[in-house]
Amino acid sequence: MDAFPFAPRHSAPRRRPHHFPMSIDLQFQPVHALAGGAILGVATVGKLLLTGRVLGISGAFKGTITEGDVSPWRFAFLGGLVASGVLDAAFDPSQTAEPLPDMARVVLAGLLVGAGTGMGNGCTSGHGICGNSRFSVRSMAYTATFMAAGGVAASLFDTNKSLGVNSNHSALSNLNVPAGDELTKYAGILAVSAAAFVGLGALATLSKNKKHDGDDESKQHRTISLVTEALAGLVFGVGLTISGMRRAAKVSGFLSLLAPSFDPSLMLVMGGAMAVAIPGFQAANKKMEKPACERSFSIPKNKTIDRKLITGGVLFGLGWGLAGLCPGPAIVSAAAAPSTKLLAWLGSVALGMWGQHKLVK
Repeated sequence: MDAFPFAPRHSAPRRRPHHFPMSIDLQFQPVHALAGGAILGVATVGKLLLTGRVLGISGAFKGTITEGDVSPWRFAFLGGLVASGVLDAAFDPSQTAEPLPDMARVVLAGLLVGAGTGMGNGCTSGHGICGNSRFSVRSMAYTATFMAAGGVAASLFDTNKSLGVNSNHSALSNLNVPAGDELTKYAGILAVSAAAFVGLGALATLSKNKKHDGDDESKQHRTISLVTEALAGLVFGVGLTISGMRRAAKVSGFLSLLAPSFDPSLMLVMGGAMAVAIPGFQAANKKMEKPACERSFSIPKNKTIDRKLITGGVLFGLGWGLAGLCPGPAIVSAAAAPSTKLLAWLGSVALGMWGQHKLVK
């Protein structure tokens, strides 16, 4: 049984003799990647147009760790991510976490990711999807930097081997296309997710049109905004599961550019997400004075490409490449199938963020 009823079906790891306990033969799953990416895009646009906030997982996490910001929206959004993992576990209580590198490498990777996302103010969601979708040159520079650093780390330190990936098995020749019923499920998730955000937007508009005092309207809008945050986290987590990006092995397969097992799925995930997110950011920029539930949009305006940004991109990319993990997938996976290594990685990320905040200004 798959870990989630809508998760991509992939072959189970097979035993490898001698020194490695199992071997993972990667599959190229372009439809899963595009469908999951589109769902990520729906979560991004829904959160933006209703709350005015960009969807940045490391940013939501960092604000609480480094600034003590306990704004309810942060917990609602992160709670939605956790809920998607809990649902995953409920559908498949017997699932186990996939292999990760040794503990020392996991901790080092987490520290680098935490410090890097702190310096660069974002990761694959905030910069990679949202920043690039609004054509931010700053985000493009950061994304190019962490992609390059991730590729170098994964290749030099053979992350495929540390994750049990069979580097000699061609992912491109192992094509996996979902059956019709699976495609119908993905289309249904996409439609229901979009309809849920539209419905929340309609409720916010209806609240504005009703006659009541300002306090009542603000309370209703705050409630709808928090529900939107939770829904955005939940939908984003489901998109990560469908796209396969919760699997460190899939990330390593993409970053190991020179290996025969190279898996380009991540490019399709980003493409699917941006295809939905770009029109959303354009609508926010040109057609909307303010989001449905808040007073203004909170879209980053910093356009500076400086040493701190590039250093952050390098550090994040190195950590990402060493273990194949970034904050969103790790949070969902830790909720679905917690392991000592996943929790240690998340703790190391928090420590890296805190250390960067204290030591590097």
